[in-house]
Amino acid sequence: MSGRRLKLAVLVDLERRPSAGGHVKCWERFAEAATRRDDLDLTVHVQGAQEGVEALSSHVRFMAHRPVFSTARLSWLLGKIPDHTDLSPWHPAIAQALPNYDVVHTTDAFFAMARTALRVCQSKGIPLVNSVHTDTPGYSRLYTRSTILRFFGKGALADLLLNRLKIDRQQDMRMHDRLRTHQKVALFSLDSDPLALEEMKRFLGEGRVGVLRRGIDKRFFHPGKRDRLWLKDRFGIPYERPVVFFAGRIDQTKNILIAARAVAELIGRGQDVHFLAAGKGDQASLIREILKDRASLPGSLPLEEMGRLYASADVFAFPSMLDVLSNALMEALASGLPVLVGAGSGLEAYVASGANGAVVSDEGWADALQGLLENALSRQEMGLAARFYAERALPSWDDVLAQDLMPLWRRAARWE
Repeated sequence: MSGRRLKLAVLVDLERRPSAGGHVKCWERFAEAATRRDDLDLTVHVQGAQEGVEALSSHVRFMAHRPVFSTARLSWLLGKIPDHTDLSPWHPAIAQALPNYDVVHTTDAFFAMARTALRVCQSKGIPLVNSVHTDTPGYSRLYTRSTILRFFGKGALADLLLNRLKIDRQQDMRMHDRLRTHQKVALFSLDSDPLALEEMKRFLGEGRVGVLRRGIDKRFFHPGKRDRLWLKDRFGIPYERPVVFFAGRIDQTKNILIAARAVAELIGRGQDVHFLAAGKGDQASLIREILKDRASLPGSLPLEEMGRLYASADVFAFPSMLDVLSNALMEALASGLPVLVGAGSGLEAYVASGANGAVVSDEGWADALQGLLENALSRQEMGLAARFYAERALPSWDDVLAQDLMPLWRRAARWE
């Protein structure tokens, strides 16, 4: 590879749009970082309503492809899901493009782009690398369960399917097996979850497993952007009222109702508190019913507002149990917010209880929030600790690209 750029394809089988989730945003940040390198020619393949190429530089671009069989066709079965993907086992345009690359990097193991890449890379001898960004087996279990309950209610048939036959858990295991099959073919596999990494090392061998961290722009997300007058003008939240903030999908996959109900419990105890959630999802109306005028749910917000929004809140509550690693959690820490995460979420490694936040059980959210909201000095000290942790421990996107990804891509390209 000496003397020329490594030619790399990354496959993200999701639509790239302003309201896209952390998986897409992650690769947008890596692509931006790649524009500042001279040793990488990067194409990130994504879903799009229209075919097209968006060049970020002469050597970095996004290429959009129409899905062959989008999950949008199954809305009657799946209900509302946050991001649609492609269920086809084969994507002709991806198959045609892949032989032109030195290395192919898949970001799932389940959908059209990854399944096509697996077959093409095996048949053509193209080095394959994989990374895990979403707990897809966990999501499949959740959606299988919710689909059964939506069609059959909580009667005898649902009880048979879920509690006796355990259809949802079987789906989880099938997806887990598919992930392992894909990772077995890949030369290297990356993850962010410490428990998953240990399992992968036992299954694949330590030399084929790598850590993939998330980067953070610590100048954009900074406590110095705190502006409560702006928050009051922008969302109508009284200047003196403490704000519990959440960022992400407003749906069951993020367990957001745990945070909303905890805030409602605090209001019932006489606390003056406000819940602000940035994102879209089908539980927004339910949260409005629970919290009335003590909730602000503005939907997806422009990126340029997010730095000021994080810094202007008082506590970040993130009860999700399915995030491999949360960009929003990193942004909150860098913004100097005390953070609350769920026990068993896999995010505990980033939170030192009593220092920069707390790890909370399902029943403990109201008490944890109350302890922070009633003690402004403790909250301020935790916020300072959160920022210190971000400065000391969280890498930039350029760091992650250089330290986590490029070495494995280079090794894959040289693989005999």
